Amino acid sequence: MRYKILTIAILFSAVLTSTAQNTQNRAHLSRKYTPAKEGLPAYYEQQARALFKSGKWAEGRKMVEEGYDRYGSLSAYNELLGTYWYHFKDYDKARFYFIRSIKDDNGNLQSKTMLMRLEELTKHYSTAIVYCNELLEAAPYDFTLWKKKIELYRLDGNTVEATRLLQRLAEIYPDRVEVKKEIAWDYDQRYRKLVKTNNLVGQEEALRKLIEISPRNAEYQMALCNLLLKTGRLEQAADLAGHAATQVKHPLPFVEKKASILGDMTRYSEALSYISMSERTLSGVQGAQINQLKTKLEEERARYAAQNDPYTAYARLYEKNHSEEALTYLLNTSMSRGYLDDALMYIREARRRRGDTQNLLFREYTVQRRLGNKRAAIVLLERIHTMYPSNQEVSEELCAIRLEEVRRQMDLNKYEEVIPMLEKLQTFSVDQETKTAIERRLLTCYIQTGKRQKALNQLEKSYSDPAKRAAMYEEIVTPYIKQLMAEGRLRQAEAEIIKVLNNENPSSDILRMGITTALLLKKNNDAVTLVEWGRKRYPTDPFFVLKEAQLKAGVGDYEAALQRLRPMVDEYIGDSVVVGAYAGCCEAFAVKYMEEKRYDEAMQLIDEAMVYYPNNKQLILAKATIYEKQKEWKKAIEQYQLYHPSPYELGEYNNRMTMLRRRAMYNAVVIDYQRARPAKEDNISSKAFLSYSRYAKRNAYTVGVGYAGRDGATKVADGGDEGGSGVQLSGEWEHEWADKLSTTAIVSWANKFFPKIRAELNGTYLLPYELTAKGSLSYRLIGGDKNTSLLSLGVGATKPINIFEVGADLRTFIMLGEKSASFDGHFFVNGSVIAKCYPIEGSKTNLFLTGSVGNAPEVSLIDNSMPIRFSQLNTMLGLGGVYSLNATLDFGLSGQWYTMSVKSDDATGVNNSKNYLYLNANVTIHF
Repeated sequence: MRYKILTIAILFSAVLTSTAQNTQNRAHLSRKYTPAKEGLPAYYEQQARALFKSGKWAEGRKMVEEGYDRYGSLSAYNELLGTYWYHFKDYDKARFYFIRSIKDDNGNLQSKTMLMRLEELTKHYSTAIVYCNELLEAAPYDFTLWKKKIELYRLDGNTVEATRLLQRLAEIYPDRVEVKKEIAWDYDQRYRKLVKTNNLVGQEEALRKLIEISPRNAEYQMALCNLLLKTGRLEQAADLAGHAATQVKHPLPFVEKKASILGDMTRYSEALSYISMSERTLSGVQGAQINQLKTKLEEERARYAAQNDPYTAYARLYEKNHSEEALTYLLNTSMSRGYLDDALMYIREARRRRGDTQNLLFREYTVQRRLGNKRAAIVLLERIHTMYPSNQEVSEELCAIRLEEVRRQMDLNKYEEVIPMLEKLQTFSVDQETKTAIERRLLTCYIQTGKRQKALNQLEKSYSDPAKRAAMYEEIVTPYIKQLMAEGRLRQAEAEIIKVLNNENPSSDILRMGITTALLLKKNNDAVTLVEWGRKRYPTDPFFVLKEAQLKAGVGDYEAALQRLRPMVDEYIGDSVVVGAYAGCCEAFAVKYMEEKRYDEAMQLIDEAMVYYPNNKQLILAKATIYEKQKEWKKAIEQYQLYHPSPYELGEYNNRMTMLRRRAMYNAVVIDYQRARPAKEDNISSKAFLSYSRYAKRNAYTVGVGYAGRDGATKVADGGDEGGSGVQLSGEWEHEWADKLSTTAIVSWANKFFPKIRAELNGTYLLPYELTAKGSLSYRLIGGDKNTSLLSLGVGATKPINIFEVGADLRTFIMLGEKSASFDGHFFVNGSVIAKCYPIEGSKTNLFLTGSVGNAPEVSLIDNSMPIRFSQLNTMLGLGGVYSLNATLDFGLSGQWYTMSVKSDDATGVNNSKNYLYLNANVTIHF
């Protein structure tokens, strides 16, 4: 009693849980949001849903696309676009967006529901079952989903699994009318198949189940009654007919049936009494037909009265002499009349005499089963099967019992436990339908327990159709391939994919995995082949169009890639993958244009891409770079401010912004101070210089003034001791003629110490491999009162290497004019090298090391009025750097050790060396 109460309580709880779950799921699928404010993500979703509901599909799609433009790819937007294409029956596009919706939000049940419907419409029933299972995970007691899953299995031809699920559904909803109807239909189909195979035991079980579900169905009642008669169970047939007469709408045939059976059993009085009672209690039991039956029974009763019952006579005979004839009659008659206890006794007596024959054992099994002794019946049936394994009827009977046990175990997910039983059932001699059911259930168990190799071996036995076998093979190995790819075992994954591809009917998923694996293994030719295959098999699938474009972009064929991507990006505007690929291709093509100095074309590409992907960091960076190349510094800053750097990029980002802000400033002031002193004397020479620069797009203009003061103790270029002060006025013009060529013209005038007149033209030209060539031609009037002219020609080159920059210069001098102690000769040369290091990327901050040697000094010492000598060995080693504090201020500091040979004044004529230490400091102010 307690067990029954507990069972009822559990079933009642399950029903309540199912009802609550269904209500919750329906609320999730059809909920109405509180109206959102315009501009919020939910606003576009709600407006689009309302437009779709009112049949305004084009306006609804436009509303979704506006949402995409502002907020990018959202699950709801992808769902709405999928609904749009589903409405217009473009199922491939609809599938694409619904899958994207689930990727963004795996809890989007509406997208999964639509995918299930879509796969059913396209006859991809296995895929539809997968989505149905995902929906059942969210709503495990949703009756409609269970019905749909059963229907999909039937459509897929898997009637065994459909029946198993139907039984499980009946356990969950024992009183639900729809379930009973489904079970009745299933049993009806099974019954009709059993009729064709003449399986009487199975027919009886199916009919009893059908009557239990539909007791008022006259067809089932009559069929079972006839079956009982066919198997000799007259008593049961009569009882069944009498009960059926009280259930069905038209009882007359069953009243006649029971009366006839009772007549056949010579129970005429009981038959006539039953007819009379039925005429009084049941409607429609009247007329000539029933009167004829009554007359017939009365005549037969009269004839029988004159005879004795043979069964009783033979029973008495057997008690006396145990006659074989009597035993045979009693055995057959007791079985036919349904005297089960008598039948069991006579069967055992016959076994004692004749041995355990197949016929006697099967009769005893039949009696035990009818008596309800299921365990004893099964044990006996197993014994019969062991003794007579080739008997198909016995094998099918035992197999049906064992398959039912297997079904219950599989419902409990005990796949491992039922594998031995199913493997044993494979050896039974059964009909092809049962054999197929065994093989497919065993295949299911192998798959569920991860026995991939056994599942592959079992596949050949389970499916004879090549197409279905190929599809099942793919279903078996697909999880293994995904596992291999997740573990990074790409070569093993590739081998498994090739096996699936050899079946020549791959799904789009396998082709996708094959393409991904080929690309990761750098087998681009294989990827191209698979992409072409995918394009032929699935011409409307955007994945393969996208991959084809990406592969072409990968080999630099950007134009062909864009030709394929442009139509896609308009159609799949909400797909972040497609939009991202289009943006990446445009960005790479723009970089190529920038390298070719085709900035307008590059900018056009970037602008086109930013229409679809305005927040893409690489597009923002590329556009800012183009503005830099065009020297549109303010526009570059505005664009670069839209870039949101990661913490790792923040330092470089700030340095680059500092550089751009500096270049956007059109004015600069430089304050420079330089001093020199001999190493062994406290005699200082110094110079100060102030300049102002104005920058334009391709020009820079500079004016400056320099000042130098002497106390007369320092020897200058002409060798005399002079004192006083000198002033220099200078002007510069720098012009960029082309992207590779720029020149600088310098002129200056001074009254003392500095070159009196200076005219100089410098130029730079950008060569391949990031080499920069330099050239210089200049004239200087130096030497104080000597008026010595100095012509100079210089060449050089620089090259950046990572964070370093190295350079070398060679300068020649020709001197015209009067010789002196400082200018002893006419032709001079000086060579120098320099190495710079830029430790902060994107910043002007640097450290440098320089050195020079020659019979002429560094030209900068001449221009800065420092102590110098020609016609003697001059060497120099310098170290310094520039620190960029911010966009406005730069500080520079350097030191040089300068050595020149000086002839001795004594009679020995030995040359001495004189060392000078130079120190230079400067500040640059940008505004």
